[in-house]
Amino acid sequence: MSDNHDHGSNGTPMSRRRMMQLLGATGAATGLAGCGGQSAVETDTQGDGGSDGSDGSDGGDGGSGTPESTATPEGFESTSMASIQELAYVTNQTLPVLPVMEKLAQSFQATDDWSVPSADSEKMQVYWPTSWLPRTGDWTLKEGADDERLTLAQWAVPADSQYNVWNGTNDGEARRMIFDRFMRYNVATREYHPYVISDWEVGESTLTLSVREGQTWHDGEPVTGTDVANHIKLDLYNSAGGGGIGPYVLPEGDMNAVPDRVQATGEKTVEVTLEQAVNEDILLSLLAPTRLRAYDEVYGEYVTALDEAESDEERSSALGELTEFTDAEPIGNGPFQWEDADSQRTLVSKYEDHPDADNINFQEAEYLYKPQNSGRWSSLINGETDGSATLFMPQNQTRRLPDHMQTALVSRHWGMGIVFNHDREPVDDVRVRKAIANVVDREAAAGNSAAGTGSKVAVTYPSGLTGEFNGQIEGHWLDGVADEFDTYGRAEQRTERAAELLRDAGYEKQNGTWQKDGEPLELPIKGPAGFSDWVSGVQTIVSHLQDFGIESEPIMQDSATYWGGDYVEGDFKLALQGWASYDHTHPYFHFDWIYRSGDATDYWNVPTEYEAPILHEELRDSETIAPDGYISDLATPQE
Repeated sequence: MSDNHDHGSNGTPMSRRRMMQLLGATGAATGLAGCGGQSAVETDTQGDGGSDGSDGSDGGDGGSGTPESTATPEGFESTSMASIQELAYVTNQTLPVLPVMEKLAQSFQATDDWSVPSADSEKMQVYWPTSWLPRTGDWTLKEGADDERLTLAQWAVPADSQYNVWNGTNDGEARRMIFDRFMRYNVATREYHPYVISDWEVGESTLTLSVREGQTWHDGEPVTGTDVANHIKLDLYNSAGGGGIGPYVLPEGDMNAVPDRVQATGEKTVEVTLEQAVNEDILLSLLAPTRLRAYDEVYGEYVTALDEAESDEERSSALGELTEFTDAEPIGNGPFQWEDADSQRTLVSKYEDHPDADNINFQEAEYLYKPQNSGRWSSLINGETDGSATLFMPQNQTRRLPDHMQTALVSRHWGMGIVFNHDREPVDDVRVRKAIANVVDREAAAGNSAAGTGSKVAVTYPSGLTGEFNGQIEGHWLDGVADEFDTYGRAEQRTERAAELLRDAGYEKQNGTWQKDGEPLELPIKGPAGFSDWVSGVQTIVSHLQDFGIESEPIMQDSATYWGGDYVEGDFKLALQGWASYDHTHPYFHFDWIYRSGDATDYWNVPTEYEAPILHEELRDSETIAPDGYISDLATPQE
């Protein structure tokens, strides 16, 4: 069982709710676990930004919970920054979830036959190292090396893999070399760089995209604006208007609007009509990870059928044909082209006409069938594979790595957290949630979860903000206001403060156990047994609660039972889940996930309003706040 959990909230064109339903129905024990990409569905593209279940409303009728003005408050660089800090403060003071740790993915690179950047290089933060670094000439074969090809690993049986991302099953790992992304993104600098999309312009009502010159499909045909428009359209049709850029493009999710609102306006240009003005950072975050697949020669017929559908039934039928199509021998546009696949490996060869072909000095890459972590560990240790983009490897295994295998850490802007069912006593009481936060030593939990690898970083300020690994929280998002935030004891157990909170909530300690009305305070924590690093983390948390006098135990279940049963049914008081929006850096996505996602509203039952102290009086004048309005405003352009 792998345990890298790349399911996140943004991992697939399929809705998060649908993914949970499928897991429950099929009993897929490994459905949500993945070391760098294994999951029940495609985890490599970002989809709904954690907004599953959100109606995109503006926060209600203009009451006290709605931002007062879009004018920039005095002393702030933008309204957006003030709103981010205010939302972070509300999260910190009310704890709708308890962020415990941020994940740093381990990434491995062999340096015996290969020249690669150093482990601490910024280039390692342009996420997915094994696919991006070769494209930019930063992963090259050394002169005189014995190796002939770059060897990596894949989860699914190669011969069973296919490359239609809208099919949703067995998307071949070689996609990373075969298809190019719209843009590159550096998680350390928060910068976007052109790739398939060479230029973009975001206006108040229009998004314009330009296709890179010289980009061709592997049959020699040029990549066109039509191909890019095709892909955007298919994503919109597949998301039913509720994910990706859908809320910003389609009026009230109207699928009939897709043909008019997404059009190729030239051989190399695409124009997308926006339903509302959108913060450029938000829009690019949703577009950048897209791997261009929708070659008109292959997918044009499906686009035409969907564009011309005259009823929901016709559209559903056309979408069914798309999702059933198996693309076993893909025509790609990346630096490597598909050659063949058998039961043990997928082979791809260098495509000499790719714009970046001159950066690559090896002719082949192969993906070996390695369906278990243990097999991947052995392959890195014995030199069978040349690296791994991400893979959780405990210290007892990393010690066995040869000297030439380096390990880098890549931020995922995500990590294990405790989520509360706000419809269940006693965690519907903020004083109880705060007591839990004060009891837990997050540094100890993160350290034990990381198993000596340094791949987990304890959250300093439980606030919904990510960037712990490089100082972005204090140095950027909370610049000047960090002292106003409660740490709840990052690396300590504040038991006296926790006791004060519980006594205030009506509890008293008798015979070493906290009780109320003669009943002990019981707080079991449910989670997925297959996530071994989470298991270690929650065991630490449970021990802290027990030592303090709270009755607690870890209830770790198989993936199908947990994700498809207790979790989606809200059958828990405390449960384990990622607390941030996977792989996104902008706080909008994290707050959207915490307060407005389908998970938050349907499984955690978070309230729509909170009572929280005011951080910025320039922004609000009431301690009653509805986060929805502030989150919606973050998605719009700010002064």
